[in-house]
Amino acid sequence: IKKAGAKTFVTAIEFNFPLLVGDLVDIAIWHGKLNPLFAKNMHKLHHKAWSYGNPQCGKEEPETYRRNYGLALWKADYDGVCDYAYQCTMGKKIWDDFDFERYRDHVMAYPTINGVIPTIQWEGWREGVDDVKYLTTLIKKIESKSESKKLKALQKVNGLLHMIEKEESLKKIRWEIIQEIISSNRG
Repeated sequence: IKKAGAKTFVTAIEFNFPLLVGDLVDIAIWHGKLNPLFAKNMHKLHHKAWSYGNPQCGKEEPETYRRNYGLALWKADYDGVCDYAYQCTMGKKIWDDFDFERYRDHVMAYPTINGVIPTIQWEGWREGVDDVKYLTTLIKKIESKSESKKLKALQKVNGLLHMIEKEESLKKIRWEIIQEIISSNRG
């Protein structure tokens, strides 16, 4: 399969997974809480680390999706996400979370006749993607600076990353990132 150019991926729950599979898997998808060491070990093998089920799709927790699939994912050095599921009905109707006794539906956006209606969890995920876009914009601006200005700017970015660890407000972190972008445009 690999000789033909195909890529392989699999969900991983075993901490030693990168060492166990070596070069057999191109993308390992870690289940559960982010594990930076797992990502580091996959990268040592020149492979990718993705996240799955942190949490699964469908919970009305926009802040959780924003944090876990945004800046926390970036900080843990993951390369992507493969989550379940964008739209999955457990019962007969996707609009009814209570028509199946064991599980509720997994829905990030409800289907309509001419598009979708996003949920608050989808909006949280989208905000997380936007947070990473702002951060990568700042980092690109820093990389274009002279060496003397780069060090000071990178120290500020490290401070922002520390804010993520401390569970600071994501709105506050984004605001700080934007202020740094504006400041770098001036100087």
